Amino acid sequence: MTAARMEPVHLEDDGFSVRRVARTAGWLVIAGAIGELILRKSLSGAVSLTAAGMVAIINFRWLEALLKRVIQPGEPRFDSRSVLTIGGRLALLAGVCAALLFVPKIDAVAVALGFSALVVALVIEGLRWGRVGGG
Repeated sequence: MTAARMEPVHLEDDGFSVRRVARTAGWLVIAGAIGELILRKSLSGAVSLTAAGMVAIINFRWLEALLKRVIQPGEPRFDSRSVLTIGGRLALLAGVCAALLFVPKIDAVAVALGFSALVVALVIEGLRWGRVGGG
């Protein structure tokens, strides 16, 4: 009698993954910053792109946490923490907009590309999710 060969079972979550979106957006931001440094040789452009991309990713994660908190089965928890999260998101976006106005070295095109990295990551995740039968 031979022992049955036990292979490890890998459970793959084929659903929509917020972590995968954030990771993909992070890689796109890094690639964009490297491209900005190599192609345009612009340190301010690379910093602008990186800062905008990180703000977009942080904002996305905060929004996801807020929605899990407020929109849930049963009793929604719209408390002071939720209000502070909303205020923090708005303050972060206001800081980026103020920096665009008052700091002369910021590259507006790089900022737009940094914010767009999250949108591209969402599209990539949506296409991946649709391909595996999620939507």
